[in-house]
Amino acid sequence: MTPKKCLVLLCTYNGEQYLRCQLDSVLSQTGVETHIRCADDRSTDGTVAILEEYRERYPDRFAYTVNEQNKRFTYNFLDLFFSTADTDYDYYAFCDQDDYWLPEKVSAAMAKIEAAEPHPNGVFYCSNLTVADENLRPMGLQEDPRMLRRTTTATVKCENIATGCTVVMDAAFHRHALRHYPQGILLHDFWLFLIAVFTARAIYDKNAYILYRQHGTNQIGTNKKKFSFAGLRKFARMKSKYPALMRELVAGYGDLIPAEDLRDIETIRDYRQKFGCRMKLLFCRRFRRRSAKLTLILKVEILTGKF
Repeated sequence: MTPKKCLVLLCTYNGEQYLRCQLDSVLSQTGVETHIRCADDRSTDGTVAILEEYRERYPDRFAYTVNEQNKRFTYNFLDLFFSTADTDYDYYAFCDQDDYWLPEKVSAAMAKIEAAEPHPNGVFYCSNLTVADENLRPMGLQEDPRMLRRTTTATVKCENIATGCTVVMDAAFHRHALRHYPQGILLHDFWLFLIAVFTARAIYDKNAYILYRQHGTNQIGTNKKKFSFAGLRKFARMKSKYPALMRELVAGYGDLIPAEDLRDIETIRDYRQKFGCRMKLLFCRRFRRRSAKLTLILKVEILTGKF
């Protein structure tokens, strides 16, 4: 029986230190034939030499390009994703440059997708992940299972739980997500997750099949965050993410979104310009996150225009 094929989309930038480990783990997946398409964002270290090495070793499974100019993270991924419009794979996945995929990562996602209730616009999968130190020693799960039980279609409007490197989608969702190219957004994984939640099928796997490596500035939160002036400065520099996402969601998929959800999405889209929308976000219980603490942070973000 011919194995199903998955195209893994990888973006690189100065990632030479851990790149070989990541590539080997993707190319060693079991129960599926993985192919990699990479876009390098003008690395200045040895990253491109490593990509060329793998292109020579796996000419039928590995391809890469180097951007003419630096696109930064989100649009490097989005442009790479839209460049696959003419491809015909069974599944598509996103990949970071510095993690480690367990051998069954893709096949486990495929099994979940195939077991899900079908949807004409396809199925989008994301999962938990295991946070690890720079030597891949596990440090704990990213998502507490107790928090996952509190996730609803209300909370996902205000909080992203889809980490890009865990994402796998079927061919139908891939085609569906190519319907609209979003302008001015900051989070490509959240963009696709929102499309799936409101116009297709989204599934979240509480199990983890990735060791998510923490190193340098690549830090995510298993550690408790403490108050600091550095944290305040980071908050002050924080850009508002949600209105642009919701603007593009309405522009590209508004005709497919249920009416009540569409009204909420338009409220988020307009809250920085319309006082009534900001008041609704502050006081309507539908606009919340998965805990009292996170909801309080949300309300502060709304008040300060950082949401």
